[in-house]
Amino acid sequence: MQEKNIILLHGWGAETKKFKPLKRQLEKLGWKVLLPELAGFGKPAPREVWGIQDYSEYVFDEAKELFNKSNFFVFGHSFGGGIAIKLASDNSKKLEGVILCAARGISRGNPLKRLIFASIAKAGKMFLITPEIAQSFRKLLYKAAREHDYEKTHGIMREIFKKVISEDLKPLLPKIKVPTLILWGKEDRMTPVKDCYLINKVVEGSKLVMFENQGHRLPYLNPKKLAKEINLWWTQIQT
Repeated sequence: MQEKNIILLHGWGAETKKFKPLKRQLEKLGWKVLLPELAGFGKPAPREVWGIQDYSEYVFDEAKELFNKSNFFVFGHSFGGGIAIKLASDNSKKLEGVILCAARGISRGNPLKRLIFASIAKAGKMFLITPEIAQSFRKLLYKAAREHDYEKTHGIMREIFKKVISEDLKPLLPKIKVPTLILWGKEDRMTPVKDCYLINKVVEGSKLVMFENQGHRLPYLNPKKLAKEINLWWTQIQT
């Protein structure tokens, strides 16, 4: 029987403390939980511009250190879900399965998104009449891109954000061969619901659980329900 080891990866701009309720609920069900602080989120930002690959390697090293020779599962929400997709697509023998919760990188890393962010970068030069006009224009573009997190970033983390948001993770989905659980809020406006259906269709043997009247903050608002679903799925894949 597989050991119940799991890593919880939060979304962009979130903090590990938001996952502590989910951590406690999983521990009640016998899970050993790793809740790592990511570079740029709790730990110092990387010195170079990281992408999803760099974050996945960072997380994998953290997991190996904690779990030693034992295998583990990965739960990823939003940005953390993108990291989880990358980890799962590498099909490491250490990874027993992956849980994707409102994972980003499926329909958000596209040419239109890149065009919008190119426009954001040029906005200051296009509207030099007043700083207020330039800022207003940027906010309109943030809204169009549904990327308010960008506005909150600074320095190298802004460059990392632009790199991460431009990555298209769809080509990685067919490479995922480990057991996969997909958790999604039906009212999610940040990561489109159509993405979970695509993941479910492409990743062979994956299980999709949809939550009614729930949005992007699903893991923060319903930790007990999520922990039960994760534990039930773990039981099912043992047979």
